[in-house]
Amino acid sequence: MEATGRPHSIEISGGVTVRKLCPWSLVIFLLTSACSGSDSANPLSPAQVSPAAPPTPLPNGDRSGRIESAEVAADLITYNQEVNVGLSIPVEGAIERAKGIITRWELPIPVYVDASIVGDCAQNALDYWASATGLTFTLVAAAAEPRVVIRAAGPDELNVAAGSGLVYRTFPDNSARLGVVKILTSEARCSAPSALFRHEIGHAIGIFGHVPGGLMSSPPIGTTASQREVNILTQLYRLPHGTQIAADGTWKVVR
Repeated sequence: MEATGRPHSIEISGGVTVRKLCPWSLVIFLLTSACSGSDSANPLSPAQVSPAAPPTPLPNGDRSGRIESAEVAADLITYNQEVNVGLSIPVEGAIERAKGIITRWELPIPVYVDASIVGDCAQNALDYWASATGLTFTLVAAAAEPRVVIRAAGPDELNVAAGSGLVYRTFPDNSARLGVVKILTSEARCSAPSALFRHEIGHAIGIFGHVPGGLMSSPPIGTTASQREVNILTQLYRLPHGTQIAADGTWKVVR
């Protein structure tokens, strides 16, 4: 598929300049007054979620290298690069993410929060991941590409699950193009913190499997990520798009 335009970020000393989001009371009013699934602009666009942690260093232009931590390298292979992508999902259709190459978003990660999500759980989850990892998020229009949509879904989409999160379309270099976080309708109206929202957003931003012992395990343990999970994401976003990681921790850009 041809790549489409991506959000532009301004880098300062390896980070991305951001602005704080509006107060949540305004968010609730705007989201609940929007039409679910409409193509109108996300009410808060172009505001961004500011990280409390230092911004994750961006790729430095290298085309090959080595990941120093053997555990992190193995985890990136297990929980990102080699995860079985499946065939298709209800509504969104065929999954077209490739195995054997990492998948991550361009920063800031573009997010659309659908009006079917009521309460502060989605906003809190984005704030949490920004704080824990230094990653940045920006709110975009419903029809924007690339973007992650956070929305409610019925049991016809989720079967027995309370939620799901994944990337289902990528650009030619396997970077993320379209992703979705689906929250069971009965759980879509909530007050933070929510392990469910944080867990499913964690899947959609790069941890595609279940890491034992923390927020990304199944079921989640607590509402905060383990250091192991944080390390997976911070290292993932240091790698250039199109990277393939070998078992010994060496990596190279292959797309």
